[in-house]
Amino acid sequence: MRAMGPLRRTGQRILAVADEAADDDDLRLRKRVGVAAGLLTIVAPVSLPIQAQGHPVSFVLAMALSLFSAGNLALLATTKRFDRYLVALIAAGTIWVPLAHVVGGGITGTSPALVWAFLVPAYGILSLGPRRAMPWFAAFVVSVLAMAVADPWARATFGEGAYLFRVVGWTTNVLLPLSIVFVLLRYTDLRRRIAEARADELLLNAIPASIATRLKHGENRIAESYPETTVLFADVEGFTAWTTRTDPERVIGLLDDLFTRLDEVAAAHGIEKLKTMGDAYMAVAGAPLPRHDHAVAAIDAARDMLEAVATWRKAHGVALELRIGLASGPAMGGVIGRQRILFDLWGETVNTAARMESSGRAGRVQVAESTMRRASPECVFVERVVDVKGMGRVRAYLLEDATE
Repeated sequence: MRAMGPLRRTGQRILAVADEAADDDDLRLRKRVGVAAGLLTIVAPVSLPIQAQGHPVSFVLAMALSLFSAGNLALLATTKRFDRYLVALIAAGTIWVPLAHVVGGGITGTSPALVWAFLVPAYGILSLGPRRAMPWFAAFVVSVLAMAVADPWARATFGEGAYLFRVVGWTTNVLLPLSIVFVLLRYTDLRRRIAEARADELLLNAIPASIATRLKHGENRIAESYPETTVLFADVEGFTAWTTRTDPERVIGLLDDLFTRLDEVAAAHGIEKLKTMGDAYMAVAGAPLPRHDHAVAAIDAARDMLEAVATWRKAHGVALELRIGLASGPAMGGVIGRQRILFDLWGETVNTAARMESSGRAGRVQVAESTMRRASPECVFVERVVDVKGMGRVRAYLLEDATE
């Protein structure tokens, strides 16, 4: 068992001969698959003389491909030019496979090569990409047609071989290449699923799940009216002044922890986080998915956000408070942007919620009259009159039971 460790490390070093520091995980894995294919090409031709029942030409072909593959790998280790290496490898396969097919007695002979020939475009699509693999698929089709045309001559010249050799040849020359194709397909599908899951995760971090689903189904422009929503704005009072005397790494760490806690509260109450802007946080209840209790849900979330911030302050020893504003009513929403897409809301309700936050008090939840009228009877508010930019003097309501 101890000997397996050095052998495994040696095998990993051999597979990594084409690796470079700048390679990402996908490129590194594709390179190692290509190196493994080259190693297989050194070993696989050894079986040809057996399948061809010792015909002299089979020894020459087997030795030629093995030496070529070994030299190709050595050149790859020296130059790190993976594309050149892979093109040489699959080009050699395009030439060698039909020759081995002829020596084996043709399509029904002891060394059928039709399935092996398909590894040429398979390796091409895996390592060169779908567009650059198309010429190699064309080469595969041409080689198969050439083998079919040459089959009568190959059978007459080299013979079909004994029945036992043909059975063994067909079994190995179908099982091995199809197993390799299966491994390649499995690898490709796993990578596709991982990439899709990561893309979905990133998309859901940017926009609501229902909107993401519509985008994935092909909708290019999404614009909706939401008649009943409650918009929530939260802002850390004194944050800008605090950042001027605080290490940037600590600022980012604290802000990340704070927004993570707010995200958890929003998710627990079923309200949708829309975006963050510096130290400001925006969420909505009732959009994009409607709910009749949007105001109640937003008020409950706001209350729990203040509790989460109190825990956050104690954990980090900071004297920062959160200011929260709410407003209820209709809003328009949609997806904007093409490179960095964002689901956003517009309208008077959004503006009012922002003003409720900016004119509010630290550590308190201030709501517009529209939200107060939709709140549950258990909520207690204190009425006040505030000067709001662009709106003049308006009545606002502080949530009484949110004070601590």
